[in-house]
Amino acid sequence: MSPVDAFLSRGKAASGAFPAASTALIHVTWDASPDLEQFLGFINAYARGRFSNNVAERVTLASTELLDNAVRYGSLARDFTYRLAVDGQRVAVSMQNTTVTTRIEMLSAQLKRLELAPDQVYSSELERSMSTGPSSGRRSMLGLARIRHEAEMRIELEVDGNDVTVRAICSR
Repeated sequence: MSPVDAFLSRGKAASGAFPAASTALIHVTWDASPDLEQFLGFINAYARGRFSNNVAERVTLASTELLDNAVRYGSLARDFTYRLAVDGQRVAVSMQNTTVTTRIEMLSAQLKRLELAPDQVYSSELERSMSTGPSSGRRSMLGLARIRHEAEMRIELEVDGNDVTVRAICSR
């Protein structure tokens, strides 16, 4: 069994449409925190073999930030679903997990703010992160701002009860 197959066998791999009428390239669900470093290494290698360098870098950045957010801010059930899909000329990276209502409301407000002023939010979150440091315990939205600003990806939020899906989309 290859290292990739061994890694994927620890999750519940599935295939199917995502988003609607698209082709799921990777669809993995874990019922515990995944080994992020190993999985992100796999995603990076897969993306570099499948897409241009530019798109591969964007997919890797979005995957890193979305997985990190799911592990840090998810709650209730500790299950995660990661999807990488293509739809014509679009690539979508998504992360689904379960969290509490207050975090969903905060995420929704942050995404609205990011949509209205992406450059301003990116600059202010980067400055805040540099001044407070990662160990400050303060939640920022730097990861989402990086996806929007550095990877130039559109971010979508889908909520179903306490299940949250954050999707980052770019052109190929």
